[in-house]
Amino acid sequence: MFDSATSRGAGRRALALLALLLLVALTTVTVGAQDTPDSPTNIPDTELQLEPVILSETRSGDATTVTIEIPVGSDTFTASGRPTTNFSTDSFVRVGFNSAVNGAQRGFLFFPLSSIPSNAFVQNATLRMFVAGFAPTNDAPFATLARFLSTSWDPTILTWNNFNPQWGAEIGVGDLPAANGWREANFTDPVRQWVSGARPNNGFMLQGDESPGAGRERIFFAINAQNGLHPRLVVTYQIDTTPPTSIVNPLGQWQPATFAVTWSGQDNDGGSGVRHFDVQFRMNGGAWQNWQTATTATSANFTGVNAATYDFRVRATDWAGNVQSFPNNPQATTRVDTLPPNSVVNPLPQYTFSDSFLVSWSGLDPQPGSGLARFVVHFQVNGGAWQTFIADTTATSATFTGAQVGNRYGFRVHALDWVANVEPDSPQAQAQTTISGGDPVAAIVPFSTRVTQSSTFVVQWQGMPVPGTQIDSFDVQFRFNGGAWTSWLGAFPNVSEPFTAMQGDGVYEFRVRARDNAGAISPWAEGPGNAIAVDASAPFITPRTWLPVLPAID
Repeated sequence: MFDSATSRGAGRRALALLALLLLVALTTVTVGAQDTPDSPTNIPDTELQLEPVILSETRSGDATTVTIEIPVGSDTFTASGRPTTNFSTDSFVRVGFNSAVNGAQRGFLFFPLSSIPSNAFVQNATLRMFVAGFAPTNDAPFATLARFLSTSWDPTILTWNNFNPQWGAEIGVGDLPAANGWREANFTDPVRQWVSGARPNNGFMLQGDESPGAGRERIFFAINAQNGLHPRLVVTYQIDTTPPTSIVNPLGQWQPATFAVTWSGQDNDGGSGVRHFDVQFRMNGGAWQNWQTATTATSANFTGVNAATYDFRVRATDWAGNVQSFPNNPQATTRVDTLPPNSVVNPLPQYTFSDSFLVSWSGLDPQPGSGLARFVVHFQVNGGAWQTFIADTTATSATFTGAQVGNRYGFRVHALDWVANVEPDSPQAQAQTTISGGDPVAAIVPFSTRVTQSSTFVVQWQGMPVPGTQIDSFDVQFRFNGGAWTSWLGAFPNVSEPFTAMQGDGVYEFRVRARDNAGAISPWAEGPGNAIAVDASAPFITPRTWLPVLPAID
């Protein structure tokens, strides 16, 4: 917190005359650790300045930058060894432990800041205190803690026993060497808080090593020393009357349930800089609501509800307290899509008679939505682990190659929309087929529609013989509404035939087997694509009960 100022040039101290006086004081004060001074020795006759002094003032654009030196308003200390003694008229502020009389010592300082405008932005503040004595000789650097004071205090009545002001948060800790002279500490943050009103200005307390055995202390000149070496603050602040500007960055037309909103801002040339932002939103054109308040961040995640439209706007506040007005119109607008699309692999025949075959799929995004963007298709062999067939494709079909005879190939698909909502994968295959070979096989060709309003429709099938043989005929059976299988065609040579639904409306399911010229017969081929529902009759509603006839009401 504290550092030595003995090597700093006059230009750093701003006013040449004042700097010269301070340098003279620095070289002539020789109060040592052994003095424990009640009256200082070799004190220069410097001019006492107890009013704020403007060291410099410059203008740049809309801003004015001022450097001012503010003298301490009140300073004193308390001592545990003299618990009822008030030291407000003493020439020193003491911290640490005085083995002779005082015991533990704590310093108290207050700086009036009314000379700094309330709309000023404090760029830098430096606390300067002059070390008039120290103990012991050749002491190591002395850790000194500064704390905010939570309540006001009266230096004229303050004692160790009636210590009413309560200390608060730490300001900082710094080391003081065992040497006389000016010492400095960065006080930018506490001065900012006091000037802005973020914390009441009740001054601060200095506390050092209070362990009795060490007998370590540091002694600073107080205002009552009347030598011009009293504590002071050197503050550089800026007057800025122009508010900053800010904007919410554009958003895409659609967003997922949770999405990032970003914004940015800038202050005017020479301004104090953007301090924080306030971000508001509204849903479906309703009332504006606060979302991010006094935030220093420039992005945050927002969570919305499906199909809702959200508007956003932002305003900025600078370090001088200038507040930008919210714009009347939204700066960014988007709509939320939280629902994944739906997709399915189209049916495949129970048996496939080639090592390559076409697989097709389709999908739909629920409306309103961002739209179906792409598919990912997987396959499995004989019910094993799922593998990628096609990744991130906009196509709706592809040829599967390299299939092997005897293997069953299953397929599934999931879709993604334009905001990356992902459809869950189906745990089971949505369509599957077996590669036939070695034995004659037959399969019903899947119906192109699952429901027909005609009582007569065509049933198709196909077969594949063992190499060196040929298919002679087919046997075809059907069943109605899951009942018993009934023979329809026997030893039939063709691969299609019209079917008449003699049993009326309901679900008709078909199966087929093949016969080759070697006398071999394939197993019955059944599958989910082998069924069709007939709905040929006009609907008629039969009431279950008749309502009673009620007498008329006059």
